[in-house]
Amino acid sequence: MIVPTKKLRVASELLDRALRMYYDGNSYFAALHLAGGAEEVLGAYVERSGGESSFKGLQRGAVRLSKFLNDGGVESKPKHIAAVMNHAKNHTKHMDPEEEDRVYFDPKIEAHDLLDRAVSNYYALMSIYELPETELVRRFNLELVSRGA
Repeated sequence: MIVPTKKLRVASELLDRALRMYYDGNSYFAALHLAGGAEEVLGAYVERSGGESSFKGLQRGAVRLSKFLNDGGVESKPKHIAAVMNHAKNHTKHMDPEEEDRVYFDPKIEAHDLLDRAVSNYYALMSIYELPETELVRRFNLELVSRGA
């Protein structure tokens, strides 16, 4: 018999494994992909609880800033900002027939960005769902705070 598993538990496991791989320092592409999955699911829980996911907050800010950076003062479309934000994650898991078979980004930096979003969502949910502040989540957050992020 299959026992149902809450997606919050799945996302928490993905985040934990992504953090482990990130800190092990030898599987940044895998960490990036796992962090991306965790970030999406945790973000959906944040939005379901009435909050704004880290992705939506960053996307909204980037759309606003784009008005000042684009010629003519035109805001970028949210879907274009989303494509930029998810470029690394999507290019590690998709292979279109006409697409080049290489990626051009630093997987450590991209994994860090996705972990940042996932950990932010996790913290937003901790009190709502009584999630534990794990050692790795705490470590990542303290490193962000010490850098002034």
